[in-house]
Amino acid sequence: MAKIDVKTKVISLKPHLDYDAAEEMVESRKVKLFQTLLHKPKKSEIHLHSLTLHFEAILLLSGKYSVDFIRDASHTLSVDKNVQEVIINDEVFPVKKKKGVLSKLEPSFKNKVKIEMQERVMLENIDDISFDHHGKEMTLSYNDTLKLLDKHPKKSINEDKDSVRRPEITSDAVISKLISKLKKPAETGIKSSEENIELKDLLEIYVPIFEARLIGPKKRIKILRIDAIRKKIL
Repeated sequence: MAKIDVKTKVISLKPHLDYDAAEEMVESRKVKLFQTLLHKPKKSEIHLHSLTLHFEAILLLSGKYSVDFIRDASHTLSVDKNVQEVIINDEVFPVKKKKGVLSKLEPSFKNKVKIEMQERVMLENIDDISFDHHGKEMTLSYNDTLKLLDKHPKKSINEDKDSVRRPEITSDAVISKLISKLKKPAETGIKSSEENIELKDLLEIYVPIFEARLIGPKKRIKILRIDAIRKKIL
């Protein structure tokens, strides 16, 4: 299949949480982060080393795969007990007659004949795929995410390059993985096919994340992450 070019739509979201509010959330949660079954540290024992805002990429892609193909198949027909064979286009299919005790449990007026054939199948599959900035697959809906994006203010991503975490997976890899996912139901038994793939824009969404580095008792280090859109600790 020829390479499919997909337009990338870059979207950067504006934080709903400022630095002071993020720091308050860290303060309210930091003790629990270091707490164990045997020890609950005091707030004064835990030091906030740094609190930084990052913009982390999420990639989403949706597509439709349609295919018209031929595959091998076999079907079993029930025929009357006195039928000896079935003839289709001059090809003879012998009847499999029931034998033994089990045959008495089935209707006595039917026998079976197995017919090998080919089927023409028309299949359409629509699916999504999404990845975090590390290239780990997520479970996000493309259409639902688009609807949510309409409700959030956008901003240009002119931040310091150290604060922007760009995707570690390439757009070509995302496209390839989605196509494999779309085609999976039609992979077995195909003799010949005519297929078509339609892909939507690749969404490259930058989500603001506050990341707190905390140092607790015995110099243990913990990282606390806050989604600055949902105002939720991750």
